[in-house]
Amino acid sequence: MLVLRFVKILSVLVLVAGSLGATLPAPMPLTTRRRFAFAVAAPGLLASWTSGFVLAWSAGHRLWSTWVVVSLLLSILSVQGVLYSAGREGRESWKAFAFTMLTLGGVVGLMVWRPA
Repeated sequence: MLVLRFVKILSVLVLVAGSLGATLPAPMPLTTRRRFAFAVAAPGLLASWTSGFVLAWSAGHRLWSTWVVVSLLLSILSVQGVLYSAGREGRESWKAFAFTMLTLGGVVGLMVWRPA
């Protein structure tokens, strides 16, 4: 169980790193943004979902609990911010960055406190 928690934390860190790289409003080539989005954030999302489902199941949590479903929805929204920023040149903005980071912060908050 400890190894699974480590994998979950590591995959969330990879997702956040890829999201930061793709949405940060700084001068960066579009190819670099796309690399962050597709080679870092996307595998991080897949790994965090997979490890999260296995961790929740092994800990005895219901997979359709409110915090699980809301976390999934927020993570889908956060990836939309990543894809928007990496979709075309000139889309990097503080709004997309803030949206992506706030939704990811909500996901992490739900994973830590797990409300009923």
